[in-house]
Amino acid sequence: MTFTAGIIGYGERGKTLEKVIREHVPEIRIEAVADPAEDRRWEAVKTGLLGCKSAEELIDKIRPQIVIITTNPPHHCEQVLMAAESGCHIFCEKPLALSPEEADRMVAAVRKAGVVCTVDFETIFSESFIVLKNGLRRDGFGELLRFDAVDKGRPPAYDIETCMPHFLHAFMDLTGSKPVEVFGRVIVDGRKATLGDVVPISQLYPQGRPHDIGLRADPIEATYLFATGVTVRYFLAELDEAYVIEAGKKAKKPGSEFMHFIACGTRGQVKWHQTSTGYVYAKPVPQDTLSVMDWETVYAPEKPDPTWVVPTTRLVQDFVDAIVRGREPLTTIEDAAAVVDQTYGIYASHLAGRPVKLPLEDRKHPLM
Repeated sequence: MTFTAGIIGYGERGKTLEKVIREHVPEIRIEAVADPAEDRRWEAVKTGLLGCKSAEELIDKIRPQIVIITTNPPHHCEQVLMAAESGCHIFCEKPLALSPEEADRMVAAVRKAGVVCTVDFETIFSESFIVLKNGLRRDGFGELLRFDAVDKGRPPAYDIETCMPHFLHAFMDLTGSKPVEVFGRVIVDGRKATLGDVVPISQLYPQGRPHDIGLRADPIEATYLFATGVTVRYFLAELDEAYVIEAGKKAKKPGSEFMHFIACGTRGQVKWHQTSTGYVYAKPVPQDTLSVMDWETVYAPEKPDPTWVVPTTRLVQDFVDAIVRGREPLTTIEDAAAVVDQTYGIYASHLAGRPVKLPLEDRKHPLM
């Protein structure tokens, strides 16, 4: 069975997905691309695809069975609603939405339409994540107590809204539960950030991704309490944008990106590192000891996969199988909506000055 598809947004991620699907997922036939930028449309046309200026034009012209949404986050809600109303199955880039209220509307539209929707959380499909998951089940690890997560060290709005969803989705998978509370804080020049520190992300991250507003900040941290009793401590790596960009270009060693988390158990620890689809390390030292030991490499990718081709292929294949079998995908729109709650819970807690319950009571964007 072959499904016709169109890609809305033909930037870096859109092009990567088009290539992955063309080379590895024959069940999907991409017929068109929608992008307001003429040069991007021309790139698509040169590969034999129809170039459209808007999502509306694409859906109207080719009537796709699948819509792949890789636009900037402010457009996700409108485009998911449009695709669902048109009866299209949906693959959406993360973050799903820019507020819990938007996420609620998207979930309701997808469920009303009866279409399959998955969100681009490819981490759980990587070999390294499978190795990590197995490591947490071994006797040498013991009982899971907490995760210590360190983000990439880019400006807060980028990390909280674009990178942290990877962590939160992974933690829900690893614990089989959702967080019920979060306590977060943001510091600017040694003081608590205020609403006066809210700025467009384009000011914080001049290299691009002008998709939302965020808090200007130095350090940022949050603590989550999961329903199972597991806690998550989240930190922002010391900001050095020039280093992060240069290291990301090289990506030849595990230390070339900051993003990682450590699972702490009663008998040992396991670390997952993001670079090149993930490295896994372990050491037989419980979290409550001062003993110092080196990390032992448990898993390293055979060859670099900086665009995560293999896990992305598996994610798309799971999406197709879910459509064919009429089941839920492994990454559901409800999962993605829960992640939206959890990310914006940091802002809500910071402004309240106390822990806040999840899901958030106020469904609006905390900074709007």
